[in-house]
Amino acid sequence: MSTDNQIIPGVVKDGVIVPKLNTQLPEGTEVEIVVRDSVMTPALREELAAWQAAGDEAWAMIDQWEKEDSE
Repeated sequence: MSTDNQIIPGVVKDGVIVPKLNTQLPEGTEVEIVVRDSVMTPALREELAAWQAAGDEAWAMIDQWEKEDSE
């Protein structure tokens, strides 16, 4: 797996992230979206924290199920 990263700036338009550069990414390309703190409203920050907590809970459940399956 490559550890090289390319930063492609973008904006949200009608709820969809649109790259600012004319960049074509292959279908299925995994990306990571980083929202700058300077543009996050308190409501968005709270929503993202809730999603993070839900994800953490989901991973904990998966870990528990895997542990139970191996016993």
